[in-house]
Amino acid sequence: MTAAVGSPATSGIATRPRTGLPAWVGRTFQLAPALVWIAVLVLVPNLFLLLYSFWTSSYGVVVPELTTANYTALFSSEVFWILLRRTLVIALVSAALATVIAYAAAYVIVRRFGRYKLLAALLILIPLWVSYLMRVFAWKIILGDNGFLAGVLRTLGFGPDATSLFLYSQTSMIITLTYVAIPYAFLSTYTALERVPPHLLEAAADCGAGAWTRFRTVILPLTRPGAAVGFAIAFVLVFGDYVTPAMVGGLDGTMLGTLVLQQFGPGSDWAGGSAVGITIIATGLLLLAVISLFTRLEARLD
Repeated sequence: MTAAVGSPATSGIATRPRTGLPAWVGRTFQLAPALVWIAVLVLVPNLFLLLYSFWTSSYGVVVPELTTANYTALFSSEVFWILLRRTLVIALVSAALATVIAYAAAYVIVRRFGRYKLLAALLILIPLWVSYLMRVFAWKIILGDNGFLAGVLRTLGFGPDATSLFLYSQTSMIITLTYVAIPYAFLSTYTALERVPPHLLEAAADCGAGAWTRFRTVILPLTRPGAAVGFAIAFVLVFGDYVTPAMVGGLDGTMLGTLVLQQFGPGSDWAGGSAVGITIIATGLLLLAVISLFTRLEARLD
């Protein structure tokens, strides 16, 4: 005889208490390594940087006295605003060029390379295996007075003065930073293009849409968020850079990262350098917030 619904036999089985740890404990335990990593390597150092920016420096020693003098001196400095404008222009141009080049490369690889696309993508990412310093130094050699471009210009009869257009200028900064940022922008754009459903393209083709129409109406709307993320990563990477300005920028290529290096190094003003560093971080976060808001609004409109 089967037990009736709601009988003590069945109700006892249904209300038997669960054994083991709650589900949230297991999830927290799984996320613990990532949370510790973020806390130790991201949150704690930036909290110290924020705290230092509100302290004072006296003869190279940080004094724990709360003050806003560092930000007051920074925002009232004409040099800071000149460097901020220059850094914004160089970072925006370099990030935009890197995103466009990375998007074009990712599109060709995904659409044309077939089963060899992973190998082609790996070739784009190989520069990440090389030291950042070595990559910048390579461009210093290429853009130098005795480099490859100088040799080509001399061969074409432009003379030695034409080489001054490259090294130690904002042009050399944009060229080098664009090259450095391309692999990072490529990662997000390649992933976005790889996830475009093939059946949507087939349906568009069946409706008579040409290659440009399929790209404009299907591929581009689906991959714009990935391209935006790639642009943001490239911008954040370039905006706080100090190695490239020191090696190929010269006086005209000085950026905010150079100012931070000088404050923490020869200037021995850790409090002032922290204020500049916090300003760089805040600018990067503001850009990320704007891009996130833009992509969300675009998704709602679509």
